[in-house]
Amino acid sequence: MRKKYLFLALLILFVLLAAGALIINNNKKSVINHPLVSNELKVKFEVKSGDTLFDVVDALSNKGYIKNKKIVMDYINKYKVSTKVIPGEYSLSNNVSLDKFIHYLNQGILDNDPIKVTIPEGYNVESIAIALGNKGVISKEEFLKSCREYKLPEYIKSDTKRRYALEGYLFPDTYEFYKGTSGKAIIDEMTSRFISVVNDILSKNGKTISDKDLDKYIIMASIIEKEVQKQDERGKAASVFYNRLNIGMKLESCATVLYSLGVHKDKLTYNDLKVDSPYNTYIISGLPLGPISCPGRACIEAAISPSKTNYLYFVSNNDGTHFFTDSYNAFMNVKKVTQGN
Repeated sequence: MRKKYLFLALLILFVLLAAGALIINNNKKSVINHPLVSNELKVKFEVKSGDTLFDVVDALSNKGYIKNKKIVMDYINKYKVSTKVIPGEYSLSNNVSLDKFIHYLNQGILDNDPIKVTIPEGYNVESIAIALGNKGVISKEEFLKSCREYKLPEYIKSDTKRRYALEGYLFPDTYEFYKGTSGKAIIDEMTSRFISVVNDILSKNGKTISDKDLDKYIIMASIIEKEVQKQDERGKAASVFYNRLNIGMKLESCATVLYSLGVHKDKLTYNDLKVDSPYNTYIISGLPLGPISCPGRACIEAAISPSKTNYLYFVSNNDGTHFFTDSYNAFMNVKKVTQGN
């Protein structure tokens, strides 16, 4: 009988210990999955210069925002996560996981609600910087600094004479970024989207091109993007520019003049056409020094697979379309009608 009671006592003890271990384990999982606690949907706090991850956890715990400080500290020590944090005013969801919480602090993600940013086709690097700044993702100045300091992949030409080496290679699309996302992370995603689109174009057209030739195609695509908007005109515009290159004729693209000037003008003057710039195709022969915008898929396709024509000229019809011709006289006659000169 005594053995029976002893066995039952040991069994009960085992069950209690197992239950206790389960409770502790579940508690750990709960804290790791949701370390923050707040009656609000967002936990707002400041990280000061010089703070470490431990300082942040300690401060939040003192304010009652951490479920279990010990479990969080043990997790940080056990997995040797980076304790470097970026200063700033944070606003994070109260149901964020511990991994995400640490990642956001490490990366300086100030708000974990994604911000949708649409970059239109034809934007240049500076326009993209302004768009990101207006959305509150990253300041214009910080993004441009990141563009200047970015380590270029092999397919992007490194040329210190270019305004921005990344011009043409930040693919225009709709993205979701977080407030505080680094310029490098944004550039990584946009260039990754770029090379994915280019590879898809080449695959569907059964073509392979070298990095050197890719640069030439992107320069051409960037000009087409700024010159025409109609899908059925992009291949024709490409043919005009290639036909001119083939006979040693200047491209004379007004879009390259505008890029050279660095300001938008509805109407260019003859003095504008003389601006001294390696991007101005009214004064230089061949392609400009580099891309003048970030082209979309359609214009990249047009540059890689242009229409086959004899056209050497095109002029706006003032209705979003263009008149294409191989006759200079026909070109001038239409230009006089549509532009009065």
